[in-house]
Amino acid sequence: MAPRDVEDAIAQYIFDETPIHLIHIPDMKLVDRGAVLRHFLAVVRDMTEEDIQAQCAELHLSREDVITNVVRKRVRYAIFSHRWLAEGEVSYQDMTRDIQPRGPGFAKMESFCTAAASRYGMIFAWSDTCCIDKTSSSELDESLRSMFKWGWTLQELLAPKRLKFFGAGWLPLTMQDNDKADYHVIKMIERATSISSRELSDFIPGSHDVAKRMTWAANRKTTRGEDIAYSLMGIFHVVLPIAYGEGSERAFFRLVEAIIQTSDDLRIFNWAGRPAITNHPSRALPSSPRCYVGQPYCPPIRRAFSLTNSGLRIKLMILPAELSGPSENHATPSRQASFHSEIDGVHVTDVHVTGNFLSYGDHVQDATADVDSIVSDYALGVWNYLETPSGDAELPRNCLAFILMRTVEPVPVMSINYHWSKNPWRKHPTANFVEFKFSADSSQERLPLTRLVESVSL
Repeated sequence: MAPRDVEDAIAQYIFDETPIHLIHIPDMKLVDRGAVLRHFLAVVRDMTEEDIQAQCAELHLSREDVITNVVRKRVRYAIFSHRWLAEGEVSYQDMTRDIQPRGPGFAKMESFCTAAASRYGMIFAWSDTCCIDKTSSSELDESLRSMFKWGWTLQELLAPKRLKFFGAGWLPLTMQDNDKADYHVIKMIERATSISSRELSDFIPGSHDVAKRMTWAANRKTTRGEDIAYSLMGIFHVVLPIAYGEGSERAFFRLVEAIIQTSDDLRIFNWAGRPAITNHPSRALPSSPRCYVGQPYCPPIRRAFSLTNSGLRIKLMILPAELSGPSENHATPSRQASFHSEIDGVHVTDVHVTGNFLSYGDHVQDATADVDSIVSDYALGVWNYLETPSGDAELPRNCLAFILMRTVEPVPVMSINYHWSKNPWRKHPTANFVEFKFSADSSQERLPLTRLVESVSL
C-alpha cells in the first residue's frame, strides 16, 4: 500500500483540480470523483516509501515535491477541445441513460476517446458537452469557475502542458506527441491568436497584462453573452458568482471589478468605446474585451484607486480643455472633436477625438435627476502623470488621458431665485484612445502642475 500522504495528495488533487464528472473510456460511461479516486489509488498501490526516497535522492527534491510530481504524472485525463455541432451533441442526460447514445456527436466523442486511449494511454476524458449536469446550479457554478483547469476554448490553448491537434478522420496534424513542443505549430497559433509562443507554452494566470489578455478574447463569440466574462475568470485568476440573465455588460463589469481588487495597475482603465451600463454609478469600466483593442503602449502605472458606491475614486492631473470645432461626421454617428488645452497661457496640446460631444450650454438628460443639467466644462484627465521623489507632479512625454465633462444644474435658493451648482467630473466615452505628446520647453518646465492633481470619482 502507498504511503498515506501519497494517497491524501491524490485525493486532494482529484477533489480540488479535476472535473466533477469524467468519461470512463473503457465503457464510455460517466463516473464521479469517487470512482476516479479509487482508480488512481489502485494505480499507486505498489508505491513504497523506498520508491519515494529513491526519487528524492535521484532528483534532489524534497519529499513534498516528489509526491507532487507523482500525483501530476499519474492523475491524468484528456480534454476534448472541439467545435460544437449545430445539433446532435451528446448531453449529460444522454450519457446517464441505460442505452448508449448514438448520432454524430457521440461518434465524434468516441473517436476522441479512442485516440486519447490508444495514443496516450488515457483511462478518463472530459468533454464540455456531456460532463456537466447543467440542470444542477451548483455543479454548473463550480464548473464555470474551474474552466481554466478543465478547458474552455481560449483556455484550452493556455492551460494544458500537452496539446494535440487532429484533422478530419482523426488524423494527427503533426508527428509530435505534444504539439506545444512543435515550433511551427506554436508559431501558427501565435499568428492566429496574437498569443505569444512563450505564453502558449508557459502561461501563468493573474491580473497582469490585462489589456493584452483582453484582446485575445475580443473577437470571441459565445452562445450566452455572460460567457464572455465567465470564460475569462481562470485567465485572470478571479472568481465570480454565476448569474445567467444578468447580461453581458453587467457580467463584464463584475469581471473587471474583480480584477481591480487584485491589481493596482491603472492601465486597466485605459480603454475606448462604450462603458458598461449597469446600476452602478460609475461609467469608467468598459463594456467588453473589444474596448482594449489598440491600447497604446504604456509601462505599468501603479497608484492607489478604489471603486466605491459613488464611482471610481482615482487621482488625475486635470488639464482644462476647450472644446473647439466639433464637426458632424456623416460616415458614422460619432463626431470628430478637438480639445485645446493651455495652462497659465502656455499651450499644452491639441487633442482630436471621436465621440458624441455636447456643446457648452446643451442640456444633459438624467433619468435619476429632478432637473436637466447643462454642459459647463471639459478637461483632459491625465492618468499616467509622473510623481517625482520630491512630491511634485509632471507630465510625461507620452500622455494618456480621459476626456472629462462637467455639468451644472440650478439649485433653488429662495422661492424665486437659484444658483448654478457644479456637478463632479465624469468620464466621457470616446471611440478612440486619448493620447498626446508633451514636449517641455524652458517655460513649460516651470509650470506648476502639482496643483492640477485631484482625486475624482468617475
